[in-house]
Amino acid sequence: MIRELVIRKYIVKNVLLKEVKEGNYEINIMITDDNTIKKYNEEYRKKEGPTDVLSFEYGLDEEVIGDIILSVERIEEQAPNFGNSFEDEFFYILIHGVLHICGYDHIEEEDKKEMFALQDKYYNEFYKNK
Repeated sequence: MIRELVIRKYIVKNVLLKEVKEGNYEINIMITDDNTIKKYNEEYRKKEGPTDVLSFEYGLDEEVIGDIILSVERIEEQAPNFGNSFEDEFFYILIHGVLHICGYDHIEEEDKKEMFALQDKYYNEFYKNK
């Protein structure tokens, strides 16, 4: 448990240092189940069903720059589809959420390529190769 908390803080901090100016930033991370994230997904994105991660960006001028909600059930279910352990997939998806907080999205194909390339880069740099 403590190991995962340390890794989570390390990853979030280092992605933020690479992507935004230095400063004191706060990101709230909620770890939940499919039922809870499904409600947020339907309320805020108007999409049915659960998802692995939701990110809410508030801007770098705010004390809290964003919230990330992760569904452990969804991550656990999808991890084998990508050949990942639960832990590997969790941290990969966490990076995805942080990148959304930093302003990235994957609506357009070019943006998707850029975002997923960064996600892979930071995953390898801050998690897999550590």
